Amino acid sequence: MTIRSQFWTLTRAKITAVVIALGAALVPPAAQAGPLTDAASDIEAMIAQGQTDDAVAAARDLFRAVTNLTGFGVTNAQLIEGPATGFGIYEPRGDSIYEPGEPIYAYVEVYGFSLTPQENGFNQLLFDVTFTLDAPDGEQMTDAMVSMGDIRLESYGEPVDGYFHLTYRVTGAEGAFVLRTSVTDRESGQTAEFSLPVVFEPVPAAAMQMDEK
Repeated sequence: MTIRSQFWTLTRAKITAVVIALGAALVPPAAQAGPLTDAASDIEAMIAQGQTDDAVAAARDLFRAVTNLTGFGVTNAQLIEGPATGFGIYEPRGDSIYEPGEPIYAYVEVYGFSLTPQENGFNQLLFDVTFTLDAPDGEQMTDAMVSMGDIRLESYGEPVDGYFHLTYRVTGAEGAFVLRTSVTDRESGQTAEFSLPVVFEPVPAAAMQMDEK
């Protein structure tokens, strides 16, 4: 499966600083400042001076600096009613109950990925995707992770985050499971996982007979 997209957007940057309480009490505030703190202060100064374009560009650089530290990851993974049409543009699914063989659509956002320049001027993102079903007790129901192919995203810019949707088709399963998906950034080799609970319920025989009528 190959997905190509040239649509990108900047989303929020979340920075979490973890400090040891005792150490924080003993170190003067000025000594606690780091490059991320300095960059955030510079952005605030740009906004105060009306340099909005510069502030936005600096915010993108800050987000990139954060994801360089965190590494590759996935976020906002959720079940959706059908294929997503843009970043954050989808219809959330109201439940996680499916008929056997019914397509399962999932939306996911990625960050901290590699950008590989191409001869045509694009920066390419390349991910390998695999999945499996886990039983409620954690037992993996397949002998190995099942390949879903690769996902290619291309942009003339240098995006700091992106999205894609996945389509799963599962047959022969009945009951509650966890749909566990692994996404690997091929360039760096870094892998991130997300899990979504699903329930497969067969259509009652009476309902099938009514449909046939």
